[in-house]
Amino acid sequence: MSTDSTILDRLYTRLHGWAHYLCTLFVELPVILRVLLIYGLSRLWGVAVFSMVGRQQLWGPWGERLGYLEFISTWDSGWYWQIADRGYPVELPQDMSGTVMQNQWAFYPLFPLTSGYISRTTGLEYYAVASTVALLAGFIAAWIVYKLCIASLQALGRTDAAENTSLGCWAVAVFAFLPVAPVLQAPYAESVNLIFLAWALYLMVRARYLLLLPVAALACLSRPVGVPLGAAAGLWWFICLITDMRADARRRADGETPRGFWRIFASLAVQLVSALMVCACALIWPAIAWAVTGRVDAYTATETAWRSSHLALFEPWLKQGSIYFGVFSIPLLVLLVVVFALVLLSPAVRGVLSGPLILWCACYAAYLLIFLNPQSSTFRLLLPLFPLVLPMAAVSASRAYRWLLVLSGATLQLVWVGWLWHWKQNPGGGDYPP
Repeated sequence: MSTDSTILDRLYTRLHGWAHYLCTLFVELPVILRVLLIYGLSRLWGVAVFSMVGRQQLWGPWGERLGYLEFISTWDSGWYWQIADRGYPVELPQDMSGTVMQNQWAFYPLFPLTSGYISRTTGLEYYAVASTVALLAGFIAAWIVYKLCIASLQALGRTDAAENTSLGCWAVAVFAFLPVAPVLQAPYAESVNLIFLAWALYLMVRARYLLLLPVAALACLSRPVGVPLGAAAGLWWFICLITDMRADARRRADGETPRGFWRIFASLAVQLVSALMVCACALIWPAIAWAVTGRVDAYTATETAWRSSHLALFEPWLKQGSIYFGVFSIPLLVLLVVVFALVLLSPAVRGVLSGPLILWCACYAAYLLIFLNPQSSTFRLLLPLFPLVLPMAAVSASRAYRWLLVLSGATLQLVWVGWLWHWKQNPGGGDYPP
């Protein structure tokens, strides 16, 4: 017994020494290498998850016992391939009743056209190229997410560089191991979109409003984030205006010379123009769809083809809620909205997320509530709320807590991929999409 105990003690001491050595080595790395290493480990775990689940795939539309590349190249990846291969339809496909059917116009062009161009130029197979583009884009997005976290902390007056760096790295780790993060290495547009979305939010936090415009335009051509991004930019301008006017009122009360409304308004003119232009960016893709097809509602008609009904604000949440929760659906929805609002206004969030990031989370959540048809893809569509990983990591400085966040996310990736990415025939046909 004593011999076994001695062996275990030695093993523990050796493992503890190696862990301490690796942690010391990690901390001494340049921060960009730390961020990329964290993200790289998360994507290796994603490869393992997709590979394990893919090998369990039985009969499905894409075959059975799929390898890694085959398995990640399913579901909406096929729509992106169609866009890369043959572009967008000039005439919207319609059924016998004249209702627009599902088609490529629901998917934004930046990712598939870029991947398709590289595929044609190099002669490489599309899905191999697209998955590589998505994977590399994820590394870039992870670095920008880190920079965004640091910018937010600095904007709130937190100047401890070492503490900010540590918290930023933990936030990236939580982000990289989110339950839906495996989509960032699949041939989907999410990782490319996150580059420009995180970059746009970074520029808002840094008040670089002219540089915001081209970045916002690219974000709006990769995923449907234009409406909430424009709303957040506009509301942030309004808050800046009110804040400056209140400061001017205090200046007047203290006997100092006030700046006056018009001088304040003029000082925020660039920000206002930028916000209006970001709002206009939200219309770029619907306008292109209109110009090509000749139908002003080409984009919205295509989007609603996935819900088999017209575009009705809020209605899908109420309809789906009544199916699952009956008479409790409306109270539960109200409770969900109130709880989310309280979370955004809590000291834990306001202590680390600057104004533009809180507004973005509020506007994007409102956008989903107003327009989204809630279904199994909703989990993936919550990914743009990624700034919330910063307060999640900041709630406690305990390493045990932060490791729990990361390991819980990694475990839930198995659940998400196994439940939704893995095809299982429903009794009525089809399956729930990821």
